[in-house]
Amino acid sequence: MILCVAVILIFGDGKDIGNAFGVVVSLVMLITTVLLTLVMVMIWRTPPILVSLYFIIFFVMEGVYVSAVFTKIPEGGWIPFAISFILAFIMFGWFYGRQRKMEYELTHKIDLERLQVLLSDPGVQRVPGLCFFYTNIQDGLTPILGHYIKNMRSLHKVTVFTTLRYLLVPKVAPHERVIIKKLGLKGVYGCVIQYGYADSLSLEGDFVNQVTESLRALIHNGMENATVVPLQEEEDIREMEEARSAGVVHIRGKTRFYIGKNCGWFDRIMLIFYEVLHSNCRSALPTLGVPLPQRIEVGMHYEA
Repeated sequence: MILCVAVILIFGDGKDIGNAFGVVVSLVMLITTVLLTLVMVMIWRTPPILVSLYFIIFFVMEGVYVSAVFTKIPEGGWIPFAISFILAFIMFGWFYGRQRKMEYELTHKIDLERLQVLLSDPGVQRVPGLCFFYTNIQDGLTPILGHYIKNMRSLHKVTVFTTLRYLLVPKVAPHERVIIKKLGLKGVYGCVIQYGYADSLSLEGDFVNQVTESLRALIHNGMENATVVPLQEEEDIREMEEARSAGVVHIRGKTRFYIGKNCGWFDRIMLIFYEVLHSNCRSALPTLGVPLPQRIEVGMHYEA
């Protein structure tokens, strides 16, 4: 609203605003044609001949309109490009910060051997409860885990490292949504929750039931494959049920960048801008529908 009022006060003349509107409408039509073509090729798997017919007809027709309104750019048509540049800078700042975080996590990720060393410390206790520990990487564990264990000196008896994965399909079947596996350590599992782009991302409802049923099926299948003896199967299932009865918690990292003196000027500007954006975003756990008493956020600084 503030931007709209500013444009009207600055230009005043309805002719310039009308030229800007014409440029926007024409470009939106052209961009929609290009994006819909990509959807037809990558997601819908439309036959190439139909994609070509659609693209050629609409791209040529809308390209003529766009070339015609380009003559109005000096007469107010530049306004949409200025606004687009501002929005593109905001989006690039967010993307750059997210990429730097992912690079840090991949560089400092914790493997199973390192986790075993951390848990072998006599001062680290396995406390009762079922814990969903959220991580952004699948090949390894988030560095926040090491920060958590070193400071809290504990880990829940049943811990499920959970990763959310988006697939290029509209919806994921319920029986394919949860993929779970053992990670080789007692009471430690890996879980991938798959969503399509048309699915609603929420952990409300029977999410915990789905995971525990998947855990029970995994343990039972291990016994059938002769990798788990019956007594061990009963013990694993009993520990899982006791952990769930003791309480369910969802742990997620809340990371910030530590911008040191050795950080370059470009990184410094972009990461400070990213931190401003990130500080105004909602936490992921409320967005996912996790109940308030079950939320735990672990703060950690990533060195830029």
